[in-house]
Amino acid sequence: MFQDPYSKIDAETRLPARHGKFSMTKVDMFSKKSIYFLLISLLVISLILAGIIWHSQNQKLKIIFFDVGQGDAVMISQGQNQILIDGGPSGQKEMEKLGKYIPFWDRKIEIVIATHPDQDHIGGLIDVMKNYKIGKVIDNSTENDSQVYKKYLEIIGEKNIERLKGREGMNIKIKDADLKIIYPSLTLVNNSKDTNADSIVAKLTYDQNSFLFMGDFPLEKEGALFSDKFDLSSKVLKVSHHGSKNATSQEFLNKVSPTDAIISVGKNNSYGHPAGELLERLKAKKINILRTDEKGDVEYICKNLFSCQMAN
Repeated sequence: MFQDPYSKIDAETRLPARHGKFSMTKVDMFSKKSIYFLLISLLVISLILAGIIWHSQNQKLKIIFFDVGQGDAVMISQGQNQILIDGGPSGQKEMEKLGKYIPFWDRKIEIVIATHPDQDHIGGLIDVMKNYKIGKVIDNSTENDSQVYKKYLEIIGEKNIERLKGREGMNIKIKDADLKIIYPSLTLVNNSKDTNADSIVAKLTYDQNSFLFMGDFPLEKEGALFSDKFDLSSKVLKVSHHGSKNATSQEFLNKVSPTDAIISVGKNNSYGHPAGELLERLKAKKINILRTDEKGDVEYICKNLFSCQMAN
């Protein structure tokens, strides 16, 4: 009888039936694990997207005065919209603050305002512009010979950021809040010798809540703000020039009549800020004094149109 030459080989090498079943079960388990992994991944992605949507649509208005040492930096934020007023002296410090208060997925800052070109106000903005997409930069167009200011202009050019001249009447809207520039005037001729003199002054209004940001605006120019066309009254005043004795006069405080005064200042700074004279003027009017060198970041959260309260 003819014998198949391969039958012996087949019989010896063929896997037992139970091994074949085990192999198929292993494949099925692998497929199920892949499906489970895919479903879990989709669930995680959905939760992240839901978080992003919730954050952008339901976030309350926040105003945060960063503790950046001897300098100024303020962020106005609502959802995924941010306005940054100055950036302090250090890029590292400013980036730490933004990382703390801006969600990791949000890499855009809509508006950056540089009140004037001193290093303690624009130094940190260079790293901000390197690491975030910036919608627009607004400054007072005053020039400075410092290397920091030159780098500031370079990065604006390299990133092709739109640069606007901040002038009286300019209005920036962030959802239900309005940030209006009060100074410099439209007819300003910049004075590069005194960079503080032309600091941008702006007022944020959120229905019955208001914040006045003074940059380093000097006392001798306060008269330019004492006009019927400006409503200086504000609940919160960002005190000019880190509490210098050459800013924030008694007459000015009478016009603003703030409840709280924020002094952005470095601990044990060499300038003697805040000045004793300035502190006495604030205390005489029973204004609540909040210093970043003592309290760290000062954050206000606006729960509704009627109430902006400190978070810390």
